[in-house]
Amino acid sequence: MACAAARSPADQDRFICIYPAYLNNKKTIAEGRRIPISKAVENPTATEIQDVCSAVGLNVFLETQGLLLRLVSNS
Repeated sequence: MACAAARSPADQDRFICIYPAYLNNKKTIAEGRRIPISKAVENPTATEIQDVCSAVGLNVFLETQGLLLRLVSNS
């Protein structure tokens, strides 16, 4: 019987995507904000999010090709 090895949390296919719109206090929930306004920041950039995640010890990968399609279609 073959058993698949458990995947490491460092595998890129297990990463969680965090888009700047999720943290933007200028966006509504309908526009993509996912956290309370009291914890959101004004116009965060992907690089700022990367820096903060790295500072707290998370394994970070900045995907420059990805776009949140809902935001592209609304602009």
